[in-house]
Amino acid sequence: MEEDDEADLRDWVETMDRALAVHEAGHTVVARALGAEVLFVEIDLATGNGGSRSSKFDDNQTKNLAVCVAGCRAEHLLVAPSLRKTKVADFRLMRELLLGVPEAERRAARAEGYRIADETLKANTYALRKIADELLARRWIVEGATVRIEGDGLAALLADVQTI
Repeated sequence: MEEDDEADLRDWVETMDRALAVHEAGHTVVARALGAEVLFVEIDLATGNGGSRSSKFDDNQTKNLAVCVAGCRAEHLLVAPSLRKTKVADFRLMRELLLGVPEAERRAARAEGYRIADETLKANTYALRKIADELLARRWIVEGATVRIEGDGLAALLADVQTI
């Protein structure tokens, strides 16, 4: 492999890792800002998948939609687009959530979910960047491909999140 090809590959890997970290940080920040308990956020560098686990909103499907779309909206906000495969599970979940909304209200609920996610992420861009940066920093100090932040470490990163 030539030097230029190696540099291009390193740049591509860095771009994809950043996009994945931003995506998962987006879910995390919006869930916390809306009042959910967030358990962990992780990225799997081997598969390009990630996860953010938080409590669901039993009483508010629009909040669940906002958390669902927050990953893609975070990518858009920080100009860090990921591959489509990163988003497949989110699109599937969004369809499932929308099925729980009366058909006549689905379009409005989806638009409201996007609006809430966008406003929440803009108000919490600093926390979004902090979490994404921490995920990326940890990829060099953990064994294995999965980088996870949980417990006190996650609580500290979420301490500045402005709740909605």
